[in-house]
Amino acid sequence: MATIDDADYGSPMTRWLKRIGIGVAALIALSALLLFDFVQSFKYSLPAYDGTVSVTALEAPVTILRDNYAIPHVQAGSFRDAAYGLGYAHAQDRLWQMEMARRFVSGRLSEMFGARALPTDTMMRTMGLYRAAEEAVERLTPESRAILFAYAEGVNGYLRAHKGRWPIEFVLAGVTPPQPWRPADSIAVLKGMAFQLSSNAFTEAARARLTAVLGRQSAQDFFAPFEAAPLPAYLDGIYNATRTGLIDGVPDATASDNWVVDGAHSSTGKPLLANDPHLGFDIPSVWYLAHLSYPDGDVVGGTLAGVPGIIAGRNRHVAWGLTNTSPDTQDLYLERLNPDNDGLYQVPGGQWVPFETRVETIRLRFGGERRITIRESRHGPVMSDAAGGSFAAAAPPGYAISLAWTQLQPDDTSFDALMALDQAQDAAAFQTGAEKYIGPMQNIVYADDAGHIGLVLPGRVPIRSAMNDSLGLVPAPGWDGRYDWQGYIPANAMFSIADPPSGTIATANNKTWADDYPYPLARAWDVLYRYDRIMALLNQTAPASVASFEAIQTDVVDTYALDLKSRLMKAAPFEGASAPLARLIETWDGAMQRDRPEPLIWAAWTQALAARIYADELGANFNNFWGYRPEFTLRVLDDVGGESRWCDDRATPAIEDCLSRIRLALADAAAELSRDHGADPATWRWGDAHKAIHQAQPFGQFPGIASLFNREIEVDGGSFTLLRTDYNMGGDRPYAARHGAAYRGIYDLAAPERSRYIISTGQSGNLLSPHYDDLMGLWAAGKFIEIPTSPDAVAASAIHRLTLEPASAQLPRQAQNNGKH
Repeated sequence: MATIDDADYGSPMTRWLKRIGIGVAALIALSALLLFDFVQSFKYSLPAYDGTVSVTALEAPVTILRDNYAIPHVQAGSFRDAAYGLGYAHAQDRLWQMEMARRFVSGRLSEMFGARALPTDTMMRTMGLYRAAEEAVERLTPESRAILFAYAEGVNGYLRAHKGRWPIEFVLAGVTPPQPWRPADSIAVLKGMAFQLSSNAFTEAARARLTAVLGRQSAQDFFAPFEAAPLPAYLDGIYNATRTGLIDGVPDATASDNWVVDGAHSSTGKPLLANDPHLGFDIPSVWYLAHLSYPDGDVVGGTLAGVPGIIAGRNRHVAWGLTNTSPDTQDLYLERLNPDNDGLYQVPGGQWVPFETRVETIRLRFGGERRITIRESRHGPVMSDAAGGSFAAAAPPGYAISLAWTQLQPDDTSFDALMALDQAQDAAAFQTGAEKYIGPMQNIVYADDAGHIGLVLPGRVPIRSAMNDSLGLVPAPGWDGRYDWQGYIPANAMFSIADPPSGTIATANNKTWADDYPYPLARAWDVLYRYDRIMALLNQTAPASVASFEAIQTDVVDTYALDLKSRLMKAAPFEGASAPLARLIETWDGAMQRDRPEPLIWAAWTQALAARIYADELGANFNNFWGYRPEFTLRVLDDVGGESRWCDDRATPAIEDCLSRIRLALADAAAELSRDHGADPATWRWGDAHKAIHQAQPFGQFPGIASLFNREIEVDGGSFTLLRTDYNMGGDRPYAARHGAAYRGIYDLAAPERSRYIISTGQSGNLLSPHYDDLMGLWAAGKFIEIPTSPDAVAASAIHRLTLEPASAQLPRQAQNNGKH
């Protein structure tokens, strides 16, 4: 028999180290097994999609049929009961997402995550968005309130019927069982979306603080609006002496596409409409597909979990799609504090008046609480009191900063408008219903089956005085009445287009109102690359069809890349490792395809170019503002108004020009990509670096468990393509897609059943569900699904049937939560 002596096995220390290693490996394996068992135990949290459930507050039975992607077809005897059924379905699939959404707006995340969430909760409590949601419920029509209450009862009906475990996130957060849903929670979800789509105030704070870093003229260059709008001189006296420190960047609130053609320009003889709203990539997707059927109609498309109704989609007669208008609906005000008593602030006329105050308590997980005093000026909440945030840092010594925002006003009838749009029978009714919409303002294209098409820009936008030289671009002097809002643009005066002679309407966050429109809506909007590409492709593929619309939505040509490429190639010749990269870019057609090296070279080159142009000016703040900045970059390279001065490197005594910056940036890109992807550029692939990362909130950010929740997949596209997969420069994964079209819809008014839909993840937010990510592959491949609405087609596609019956109609026979689909 063979034996192992010390020479074979190693020294005693080696043996002990190996034993320790084996023990550690065994402990890790055991921990992994226990973690696997723990996670698997939550299969009993999966909802039952089949059976019969006895519920309260329902007027008549509701049937929820689901297809192989778990898309619910809610069949009810009234729109109110359909809302109940949607609430039940949302709760089955997206309960944690709904919980996070309402807690974010109401400032109650600390109850789940402890002190780390305190800054966010303090900001949201100070802003008072949830209080505004509660007030808005009382201002809605009785019909809208009845739908909100029915939806809440549907959510709560599921909470009462549920017999298994709660989704794993609730257990990890220590909030089981979930608290009942309230009507105000649904309005809060809408206001949370408005918060996500409104970045005016953050931009004002950043622009003002950058004046102290760059000077007023350079800050104006860097953040230049599209309309002539010089920054006011009062900034020099207020902000040149402000505190230093890192300046927060500005959230991305733009990017979506929609377009519509009338019957004369379509192959069907009736209008066709397309829409792909762009938001951050999360899992589950912010969008949830659903079909509501009731005696007077059908409505189908994308919903927001927590909100009754279809946000973007179609009914039997009308289809519509949304993009963000990005109007200026927020203003920051500098409130001058009394030097002897900072509880007083100055108002027009020179008087000092006290802030209105209230005290709120934030409870913390693991014990303890924080009491915060919230102040309001005559303009709105004092946001600089929320320590650690963008607004606190933007408050100069001796001043507070308050926020005026249309979403904080109590008479928000946006939900009334949503209900009117869902049930509109024609274009005229759609236009009338949109007038009740408050915000966030959207470019809504619509079409009806009678052949009408149009564009409406509904929303509440303030009117500013002609003497207001802040122009809504920077914080305004709150003690001067010239800067107060002068009312609002009348709802019936909002810009609109109906049945244009061109037969085509498109928007892509560009300026969508006419130059002679009498009211300024905004002074900045998105560049025209996506809009121009839409119009070019519509002209190339006329007459339009569903197939041509699919091709447009999934187009991957980056026209900004082609525009900037002509400037870059002027820096030739390129030498050394840069030369083969330049040759590839020179013959590239701008297609951001995942299996090609050129998009990766392009992305690395332009990322390095941004650093070479303005990193020296911004210093420590550069990472927070690192991005394409296309209009600024082109002005610098073209030396518009002498802006090529940005190419000079302040760290050297020489005066550098832009051509040298271009060559150095390509050398930077060559070094980076060779290090990360190998020496041969021909083998590089955009898809290796450009994966769409869908991150779960918040556990997808937690080390050790993030991979359980998150999903990522290779994608085509980039920041300026119609198939938009935007990425953030800088960071450890600078080319990973974080933002884009998480929902795509194409609506055929001639044959509504042929309409197309897709979301980027799956219907379920439960990571153990087969529907957690089952649509992701189709989405990444640019594919679509159909969602039938005719009774026969719905029945034929259904593989699950759940019946909700009023409690008085039968003895309770609740569906069992056995985890089976």
